[in-house]
Amino acid sequence: MKNFKKGISLFLVLAMMFSMASLLTACGSKEASGSSNQSSGTASSDYKSMTIKVGGTVPENHPITKAQYKFEEIVEKESGGAIQVEVYPNAQLGTGREMVENVKMGNIQMGETTIAPFSSWTDEFSLFALPFLFDSREHAFKVADSELGKKMADNVAEITGVRVIGFWENGIRQLTNATRPVRSPEDMKGLKIRVMENPLYLNLFKAMGANPMPMAFGELYTALQQKTIDGQDNPYAITATNKFYEIQPYMTELGHVFDFTGFLINEEFYKGLGEKEKALIDKAAAEATAYQREEAVKYEAEAKKTVEAAGTKIEVLTPEEREAFRKASASVYDWFRAEGKPVTNMEDFLKQVDALR
Repeated sequence: MKNFKKGISLFLVLAMMFSMASLLTACGSKEASGSSNQSSGTASSDYKSMTIKVGGTVPENHPITKAQYKFEEIVEKESGGAIQVEVYPNAQLGTGREMVENVKMGNIQMGETTIAPFSSWTDEFSLFALPFLFDSREHAFKVADSELGKKMADNVAEITGVRVIGFWENGIRQLTNATRPVRSPEDMKGLKIRVMENPLYLNLFKAMGANPMPMAFGELYTALQQKTIDGQDNPYAITATNKFYEIQPYMTELGHVFDFTGFLINEEFYKGLGEKEKALIDKAAAEATAYQREEAVKYEAEAKKTVEAAGTKIEVLTPEEREAFRKASASVYDWFRAEGKPVTNMEDFLKQVDALR
């Protein structure tokens, strides 16, 4: 009996020890699990949670949209998912002026569009569209990335509430039409050419002999197809992506304007970001800008092959022929001096552009 009681006591002690060990193990596992969850969320907890909506005007395969996806990838990865980026390409949220307005009103936080529509609010960026201004894309970006370009972006942000956080490449604008080859200003006479809704472009094509017709981009393909207009001007990438070559058999490598696309952000939203969030947005925008510019060069080469393969007759101007267009458009500079009201002094701007050649 005595031995039996000892056996019972030993059994109870062992059972109690086993239960306590199990409890400690369970608590340890729970604590470890909680610690693991907290660790996996550390990156997120360092950033304020938010969703950034980004509007796009071009299809998914365009270098501009690809750069927006690059921005999305960088922001979401480095914020640990705390900051989510939603990209809406292909003009789902508007194009041109509509895009600027949506960012300005805060309907979306970010977007992109060619900088021409800013002329509805200020002539500041119209300085960049003066004809035959830049020697090359490298020259254009040297100007945009300079202190001059940064100051111009500041000026526009102050006026519109929309900041260009990165100057991207829409491309070097070329002329297409469905009527005849164009190698001189005389060849332009009588041609109805769609132009962006910007007074500078309207005056430019008048000076070069055409009959310019301001029109929203969304209406362009149908107008060309129905022959409401004869032609249009856009970079190779836009001409290829939108298949204008299907209904525009003639192209002239006019290269009259280097067309910047602005990567846009609502100024109030941008200024309201915390220091850490703002630094990440700046970093991601800079990396996306570098990526976009590289992709744009490659894409233009492929786009040109597409246009050539379609049988488009491409006119490559001689230096003398190009000079004739330059002389014909010189009056645009005089017009802008008289009518344009940029914040930046035009003569100072031109001097700095020359200094950066």
